Amino acid sequence: MPAGSNARDRSLTIAIGTIAIIALVLATFAVAQGMGAPDDSSAPPATSPTTTVPPTTTTSTPPAAVEHAVELREWTITPVEASVGDTLLVTNAGNVDHDYQIVGTALATPIIPPGGTAQLSLDGLEPGTYQVICTIPGHESAGMTTTLVIGGGGPEGGHGGGHGAGVTWQQMEENMRRSIAAFPAATEGTGALPFEPTILADGTKEFVLVVEALRWEVEPGRVVDAVAYNGQIPGPTIRVEVGDRVRIVVENRIDEITSFHPHGVRRHPIEADGVGFVTQDPIRPGETWSVEFVAEEQSVGMYHGHDMGVHQVPNGLAGAFIVGSVPIPDGWDVVAEEIMVLNDAGNIGFSLNGKSFPATKPYVLTQGQALMVHYMNEGLMNHPMHLHNNRQLVIAKDGFPLESPYYADTIDVAPGERYTVLALAELPGVWVWHCHIFTHVERSDGTMFGMLTALIVEEE
Repeated sequence: MPAGSNARDRSLTIAIGTIAIIALVLATFAVAQGMGAPDDSSAPPATSPTTTVPPTTTTSTPPAAVEHAVELREWTITPVEASVGDTLLVTNAGNVDHDYQIVGTALATPIIPPGGTAQLSLDGLEPGTYQVICTIPGHESAGMTTTLVIGGGGPEGGHGGGHGAGVTWQQMEENMRRSIAAFPAATEGTGALPFEPTILADGTKEFVLVVEALRWEVEPGRVVDAVAYNGQIPGPTIRVEVGDRVRIVVENRIDEITSFHPHGVRRHPIEADGVGFVTQDPIRPGETWSVEFVAEEQSVGMYHGHDMGVHQVPNGLAGAFIVGSVPIPDGWDVVAEEIMVLNDAGNIGFSLNGKSFPATKPYVLTQGQALMVHYMNEGLMNHPMHLHNNRQLVIAKDGFPLESPYYADTIDVAPGERYTVLALAELPGVWVWHCHIFTHVERSDGTMFGMLTALIVEEE
């Protein structure tokens, strides 16, 4: 449901706190010891009048290099104060790959898998303050940036780990104000548009999906390499009715194998399941694959590539596949139905329908109206989706209608899950709608981004 020009003139007031992450810096020190006389068990005791004890001489050894523990996790990096020649022991305590790079230098770890460690010597660094980032696409912007101080005190304000290190509170306030004032920002590309099928002679609904690489604008000025169906992220929304005969055609125009998996679309035949080397051969570069089946049961599903999904799905290769309609309880004035695909990885990173705030879509309702929303998590982690001060009625889980719908203001959506909710417009105003993990909506310098939008409720 488009916001209209009136929504673009509204400013949002968002009170989102930041989480202070306190990192522990572990150090061990080598102490120089004196060099005494060699032990000689045949020598008389020192108290003997015939014993001559030579003067003791002490030699100093330079301090050993200190090893500092550094943790990488979603989405912070431990700040460090160290000395020239020290060593960092970098541990990936997160759930996805990370690395550690000192900006402006050649010093960096390799990519570290979850649970892995790497050592990084600080030899050659001059005293000073350096910026550190994780170079995995999307991770720096998500908050994985901090400072490394060599040979001096920590940054003013002393809050590292991706929480405003080196940034004054005045700068953070201004960054937050400017990012909020820009909402909703225009960007190139729109995803999840309705997919109009070709109706074949026998009534079959044919959907042709072209898999291709493209450049996608996630937020104003941030354009990334992505993979998409038909030039959209998420891909076009497939909607059919129970009993329809469906034909899916996939043309692979990327330099990887791919497949088509109708995740959560129930009672499809095994040849439509889309797993290479299990139910079928993968779709190789330049090939076209097709399958036909009858949509036998009401479903709220997703479609995505299953082969090489680790590369393709986080970078955009996913869409919604809905069969039939979720029953709406009596008495609800549902005026629109929306898809909200959640992502947190790949080049796109934290996003709603392929866009990061302030490029996310606002939703406008009049008091008393309701919006049906299908949350679909195509990311790598849970996202508790929270709507401020207006209720959400959960009416289906993974497409299964609930016998007893329930109200919630925060709904935790795990990877692969789908929740169908009715968002009720109760109170006039501009209400924040976001993932309630703060590092998914706010950068370390105070800039708002990521999985954040708004419900605008107009008076009757």
